[in-house]
Amino acid sequence: MTQSQLPAIIDVNEADFETSVIAQSHHTVVVVDFWAPWCGPCRMLGPILERLATNADGAWMLAKVNVDNNQGLSQRYSVQGIPAVKAFKNGAVVEQFAGALPESQIVTWLSRIVPSRQTQQLSLLRETAQHNPKAVRHELASLLSAYPHDDAVKITYGGVLVRLNDPQADTVLRSISAQSAQYAAAQAWLVLLNGIQSAVLVSTGVEEQFAQAMRTFIQGDTSATIAQLLTLVSTQRHWGDDAARKTLLALFTALGDDHPLVPQARRDLAMALF
Repeated sequence: MTQSQLPAIIDVNEADFETSVIAQSHHTVVVVDFWAPWCGPCRMLGPILERLATNADGAWMLAKVNVDNNQGLSQRYSVQGIPAVKAFKNGAVVEQFAGALPESQIVTWLSRIVPSRQTQQLSLLRETAQHNPKAVRHELASLLSAYPHDDAVKITYGGVLVRLNDPQADTVLRSISAQSAQYAAAQAWLVLLNGIQSAVLVSTGVEEQFAQAMRTFIQGDTSATIAQLLTLVSTQRHWGDDAARKTLLALFTALGDDHPLVPQARRDLAMALF
């Protein structure tokens, strides 16, 4: 069942809380409304939360807990008064508020915990780009047209263009200012772009080994690229003004430390150097 097919509003109790809230929160944000039928502020807040959840199109779910019938949950989550609203993500409470807030404040509160459609779309495109950059090129171009000042979109699109050896990558990446949080990654992608472009011009010796590593990267085999560059670091450390090591470091920065290959590759590089 996709997020958009999930019910927007559910009633939960102590018996199904683990499944309906804790487990589900690993897939989508679950906002829990602790309420009671006799509570006046609850009757004011409830319809606002329900309307927002219905209009969220699966971006988050609303779970309603009647505290009169589920006192164990109230104690477990230290509910001192109602209404009490707690947002669960990855099995834990990440945000909360108490009382009947105005709708505008609730919307602001939700914006801190629920990814925007733009962010969700970019995340999916970034994931696809790891193994098939060509497939997301036009979607990223459209997203950048819609959000021309979003550096997160620029860095993703620029990285895709680098992988495709598209000269337009230079323009996109250089448009990211030095004040941006994406600046270091943009510079790293430019180093990789330069390596890829230079690889076209050589065919012999160490230059060809480096060129092969760059061609491997364009082909989408990041693991093999790292291995080839590590070999160059070990055997040709000072070639090209330490080009293999600098390119590896640029690759780590471009991919990000959360990429599954990067932590071990950093350790391998340290061993190759020392």
